[in-house]
Amino acid sequence: MTRLLVTGGAGFIGSNFVHHVIENTEHHVTVLDALTYAGNRRSLEGLPEDRLTFVHGDITEAGLVDGLFADTDAVVHYAAESHNDNSLNDPRPFLDTNIIGTYTLLE
Repeated sequence: MTRLLVTGGAGFIGSNFVHHVIENTEHHVTVLDALTYAGNRRSLEGLPEDRLTFVHGDITEAGLVDGLFADTDAVVHYAAESHNDNSLNDPRPFLDTNIIGTYTLLE
């Protein structure tokens, strides 16, 4: 059985991917999501608890990411700040998540 880590897995695209994987494979999925404005824990309702692990956290947390990577065969990265108009008022979350967060995953 493959163990997947899906970042942003409680968002619209990520949660649809998680549903697809669980419905069409035998993989176990761990979702890492900060549950900001785009993520919703309810989007993962109805999935079997023995094949889904939810972790509320941020991809910029290197210790958390390292620990999750230790038990992961593959990573699918959907975590991102995506409402670009929000960046006009506050660009910092976009830098933190989209750049620093992705860098943390790559490290």
